[in-house]
Amino acid sequence: MANQQRLRRIADQIQRELSGLLRAELKDPRIGMITLTGVEVSPDLAYAKVFFTSLADAESLTRIEAGLEHAAGFSCVPSSESA
Repeated sequence: MANQQRLRRIADQIQRELSGLLRAELKDPRIGMITLTGVEVSPDLAYAKVFFTSLADAESLTRIEAGLEHAAGFSCVPSSESA
């Protein structure tokens, strides 16, 4: 079990990393200008819940949510295999 301070640091790091990925790597046109507002991490570090906001209207928000759900498996973690 992780203590609360460690969970907060991990959540903050996840938020920073996801913000960078969304800005630089993800090219889904459904995801426009969004702001990640917070991350909650489960005590066993198995799950993270990400919160976001946007200035878009309700119809655009539905498209943004669909784009984010589609990108949920997106990962840019490099392979450990050497060339």
